[in-house]
Amino acid sequence: MVSPNLFNTFHFTVLHFPIALIVVSFLCDLIASFMKKSKWNGILKKAGFITLVSCAVMGIVTCLAGLVAAISLNLLGTIGGHATKGIEFTIYVTLLAIVRLAFAKAKKIDIGDNLFYLVFSLIGAILAFTLFKVYRYPHWGVLQFTVPLIFIGFLADLSAIIWRAKSWAKSLQEIGYTFLILGTVAIIATVITGYTRAAEMPALAHAAQPVKYDPAALHLHEVLGVITMIAYIIISVVRSYFHFQFEAKDLLKGKAVYIVGAVVCFALISVASHFGGTVALFPELFGK
Repeated sequence: MVSPNLFNTFHFTVLHFPIALIVVSFLCDLIASFMKKSKWNGILKKAGFITLVSCAVMGIVTCLAGLVAAISLNLLGTIGGHATKGIEFTIYVTLLAIVRLAFAKAKKIDIGDNLFYLVFSLIGAILAFTLFKVYRYPHWGVLQFTVPLIFIGFLADLSAIIWRAKSWAKSLQEIGYTFLILGTVAIIATVITGYTRAAEMPALAHAAQPVKYDPAALHLHEVLGVITMIAYIIISVVRSYFHFQFEAKDLLKGKAVYIVGAVVCFALISVASHFGGTVALFPELFGK
C-alpha cells in the first residue's frame, strides 16, 4: 500500500482539492467577467468565491495532514522542497481568499470578475500546476478535478436542500448541477488518460529507471474507474432531466433518491481513487 498510515492516506486524498479548486475558481470568475449582464454572472462568481474559500481551507488541511504524516513516517527531513511549495501555495490562496472576503464584507462587492483580481487568481492557478508538476502526466493532471468538482457540487446540492427557502438556494442548485456535469466530464477524461497511462506501465517497469507498480491493483483500479464513469454518466443524465423540472424547494419531494444515488456514486469514486493510489508510488513527487 502507498499509504501506510491514516494521515498519509488523508493527505493523498485531500491534496487534489486545493490544486483543482483554484483553477476552477479562476475559470468561474473569468467566465463571469464576460457575462456581466447575465444572471450567470452572479452564479459563477458565487461558484468562484465558494471554490476559492474551499481551496484555502483544504490547502491548510492538506499541509497539516502532510506534516503529521511526514513526522509519523520519519520523512520530515526528505520533503523540505515539497513542503515549502505546499506552504507557499497555501499562503498565497489564503491571502487571496482573505482579500476577497474583506471586499465582500467591507464594500459589499464581489471582486471575482475584477481584472486585477483575475490576474492574481491566474497566478494561483499557474502555481498549482507548476509547483507540484501535475502537468507531467495527463492522467495525473486531469484526475485532480474529479473528486473536488463532484464533492463541491454535491455540497452545493445538499446546501440547496437544507436552505431551500433562501433566495440563493436556486444559485446553489445551479452550481451543484454544473459541477456535476463538469465532474462527469473530468471522470471520462480521467478514465481515457488512465488507460493510456496503464498501457505504458509494462514498458516503464522494464525501463532504465523502472517504475514499480502492482498489476492486480492496476486492473482493479481500471475496472472501478469504468464503473464509476458509467455511474456518473447515468446520474448526470437523470440530473439533467430533473434539473429543468423542479425548483430547489421541491428537492425533498420524491427526489431524495437522487441524493442517495449521489452519495453512493461519491463513495464509489472514493474507493476507485483509493485503489488508484495503491497502483504505484512516485517518489519523485517529494523533495524535487
